[in-house]
Amino acid sequence: MLLNPKSFQKNAPRSTGRHAARLASALVSGGDGRIRLDAQGRNQYYASAAPSDALAYGSSTISSISDHAFQTLIGQWRDRLDQPMAASGYAAGLDMIRSRLGSCLGLEDRTAIIFAASGTDLEYVGLAAARDGRPLTAVLLGRDEVGSGCVHSAAGRFFAEETATGARVVAQSAIDPAFAGIELIDVAVRDAAGRPRASAAVAAELSLHVERAAANGRRAIVHVVHGSKSGLALPALPDVERLKAAHGDAVTIVVDACQLRIAPAIVRRYLALDCVVLMTGSKFAGGPPFSGFALVPAAVMDRAQPLPHGFRRLANRAEWPIDWPGADCLNASGNFGLLLRLEAALIEIERFAALPEARVTHVAARFSHHVMRLAKRLELAEVPGAGTSCIATETLRTLDLSARWPQCDFDAAKAMHGHIARQSRQWLGQEIRLGQPVKTHPLPDGRPAGTLRLSLSMPLIVEMAALDEIALDMRLDRDMSLVGAAISAAGAMTLPAPLPAPIS
Repeated sequence: MLLNPKSFQKNAPRSTGRHAARLASALVSGGDGRIRLDAQGRNQYYASAAPSDALAYGSSTISSISDHAFQTLIGQWRDRLDQPMAASGYAAGLDMIRSRLGSCLGLEDRTAIIFAASGTDLEYVGLAAARDGRPLTAVLLGRDEVGSGCVHSAAGRFFAEETATGARVVAQSAIDPAFAGIELIDVAVRDAAGRPRASAAVAAELSLHVERAAANGRRAIVHVVHGSKSGLALPALPDVERLKAAHGDAVTIVVDACQLRIAPAIVRRYLALDCVVLMTGSKFAGGPPFSGFALVPAAVMDRAQPLPHGFRRLANRAEWPIDWPGADCLNASGNFGLLLRLEAALIEIERFAALPEARVTHVAARFSHHVMRLAKRLELAEVPGAGTSCIATETLRTLDLSARWPQCDFDAAKAMHGHIARQSRQWLGQEIRLGQPVKTHPLPDGRPAGTLRLSLSMPLIVEMAALDEIALDMRLDRDMSLVGAAISAAGAMTLPAPLPAPIS
């Protein structure tokens, strides 16, 4: 679908508008059905392919491309937007991104970087890294707080009926016979009341599953989270270090850092433990949906068995390192859309990396202050976090809507989220995007409570970091006032008004 360039760039010169429409069309190519746009130019997460003037506090779910990244891509690609992407050009482009990502994150030269169209697709990288001929036991931590399709991809199954390569597949069938017998174990990240579990308790349960897998002749692949949908990082890194020390090469640890709310130094500590680290460019990074990259330590790649042939339906040759065993079985095709989305994300990552750390910390602190004021004003509560301070917790806050609307369950919150995305401009003259609800705790009757998430993104922090103190607080105060009005309006539309208190 080609977008009308006037919808995002008024009075643009004809040539610029033509290039913009072609770029927008390219950005929604090379992915599965989730990336496609509806008649309003939005995907199923309400994100656009072109820059938007929305108040974008929904990066915990997905981001739209910034005007800065969009214009930069037009400058780089304007004369090549109509040309097919040759396999050699695709490989060269991804190698350049590997080099720049390595510089941003301070990676060792032989750290393998694998690209994919989404965080859910990246789960297959962990499976490829863990395979050693024994049956696999996949231990998935916090299934409600990671990508919804991960319960399938972590078990080696297709999560949809179409892959990013365009292959038609049978959803929930094995991607390859090598992964047909995977055992999947769920480990909760919160207790029955919705409180984050203690890190040591989570680590102990993960360790027990590793031991049981080994006793049954299976190899364990254990998932930990660093920046879940509600900002949790569990187990804490010292407990992950102890888990690895206890089990060594008997376990493959996959770090779900797909929100990318993680500092480069922490990424390197995970890699030093031989963990596989998964990240995406379409959430905190602020790149367009969908793109992702996995980091695999050289020692893990060196032990890997040849890539199963089922990966031919999942990936192109250039997306895997040239020296990954068996990767030559993949088709040498190009995916122009994925390359553009990765480049856009990298533009934002590099801009963010140039900010002084103290300035980032200050913007995040003021954001937290204004979100707390908003919650108090609306008589909402905040879903409890793990009590640790990191990028994940400082830039993402989860609001408990049931504190104000006791009957607001997960389904009602989803309806509110949709009302805000579709109707906030009509209500307030401003489009507003918030993060989708996440299941964190139950209502008294057992139904999952309704939540909404507010989060900062790298482009938003870059924008706010340029403001002086007065302007920053004025901006956040205005934004949160609009967000609050939108939540109230959506609640009034979705939920019954509370009964008046009885007259005594």
